[in-house]
Amino acid sequence: MDNTAREPSAIIARAASRLDGFHVASGKVIEVDGRHFWLKRRPLKARLIMHGANVFFRLTRNPVRAVACRNDWTTWETQTFQMLHGPDFTGVVNNDGAVQFDILPGEDTSALLATGKLTPEIIASIGIELKRAHGFESGYYGAAWSHGDCHTGNFLFDPSENRARLIDFEIRHLRSLPEDVRHADDLLIVLQDVCGRCAERDWLPLAHAFLGGYAPSAPIKQTLKTRLHIPHGFPRLWWAVRTTWMKREELESRIGALRECSDLGLRIAD
Repeated sequence: MDNTAREPSAIIARAASRLDGFHVASGKVIEVDGRHFWLKRRPLKARLIMHGANVFFRLTRNPVRAVACRNDWTTWETQTFQMLHGPDFTGVVNNDGAVQFDILPGEDTSALLATGKLTPEIIASIGIELKRAHGFESGYYGAAWSHGDCHTGNFLFDPSENRARLIDFEIRHLRSLPEDVRHADDLLIVLQDVCGRCAERDWLPLAHAFLGGYAPSAPIKQTLKTRLHIPHGFPRLWWAVRTTWMKREELESRIGALRECSDLGLRIAD
């Protein structure tokens, strides 16, 4: 059977595409006492949407879940923001039940990728920031923290400090997963973004720079290598979304090249 016969139907594919860059909360800039903040608020229908997303995640064997309960989400969002960016930047739940943040400096790195301005130096800073974030302990996991949805659209790059920062915490990994598995999945999400959206001449240097910035440990490398295989059936659907529907043959070639990145220590005996 050829690869096209294995792809999901057009109707399911369109629905899945809407989960890419998944956001339910609406955001806007507000002014309070002369200061500007970023405000995020969930509509009443958000919980139903979140439960629908979680059904999809189960079908595709995606090891994450949307944080459906609003109170759970506001706590997770603000505590995580404060953990990663405090004390210089703060996040709180305001009196209206919305989350309110200091505005982080920087540009959406997904926009940089889309316009060909994502350089190896910038994506290396993404790797450095993700490694820093993975160093925090999480009470929720009882182990190291992880993001669960860290595509390039959830990083901001600040050229004045030459650093990236993580944002948006509406999805998280399953609580039962070991930290090395969760960390490898975060790496995979960035690599899927780079593999699926970059030109042939750019994607591998960017992937190298990202992994070089992160410098994964041996257990994470081993786990990542086991994930660098494109699945079939429903699990393939989420891969297709993450890699912007790149043709399987081309994606297989790129993922195979990643598995053979000997200079970054990813060539591990099977």
